[in-house]
Amino acid sequence: MTAALKKLPSDIAHAEKLLSDGRKRLTELDALLKREELSRANYELEIAGHRIKAARFRGQLDTATNTTQATALEHEIGFAEKEIGRLEDEELVSMEASERMDQERADAVTLEGKLTETLGLIRARVGEQELEFREEIASLTAEREVLRPKITSDLLAQFDRTASTKGTGIARAEGQQCSGCRMGIRPQVWNQLRDGTILPCETCRRILYYDPAMEPSAPAKSPQSVKPGATAGELGGSSIQRRTGV
Repeated sequence: MTAALKKLPSDIAHAEKLLSDGRKRLTELDALLKREELSRANYELEIAGHRIKAARFRGQLDTATNTTQATALEHEIGFAEKEIGRLEDEELVSMEASERMDQERADAVTLEGKLTETLGLIRARVGEQELEFREEIASLTAEREVLRPKITSDLLAQFDRTASTKGTGIARAEGQQCSGCRMGIRPQVWNQLRDGTILPCETCRRILYYDPAMEPSAPAKSPQSVKPGATAGELGGSSIQRRTGV
């Protein structure tokens, strides 16, 4: 229970991490949307500037005095129109990107709300569990302090020494295994444990005890099937064969 109590804050920390990541992504999306908005504003300014240039060059084209001058003006007009087309394409790409980020932002806002609610529920649950654990641990500690003086000092010292490294100093012997480390128990030790002797596990050093009430019951044997019309001699012979192995 002490170990479980120590793990409770990790549930809150995990939920807080998810919420923090969600809010971080929301902040990033806001920054990206703002950047796309500024980019489109710059595109509009550049487009307006190129349109003004194109209009001015067209006016100059009407007053051109020679072919060379007219060709140069047409080149400038073509360049301005090409830039206008490129910038309008860039603006369209930016608008599409903003639409996708708007949707992602809406999803992020929804997720933030759910994570905030979940964090609140986890904090409430952890608070209740922490209180229950602390009350139970206090009760068990009081009971433990009453029981410890009744245990021999050598056995108690061995228990404390093992518990400090293994987490617990005692384990139940079941199915000829230590329930703590799941290693097998030698037949002689197993018989001693079943007779009520308290012994340490030879592998993990936990103090072993045996409780016959917790030993799984053996499966019931199915009755022998009897052939219709079998005689007593046949039944007796079958019994003798089983006993003698003949």
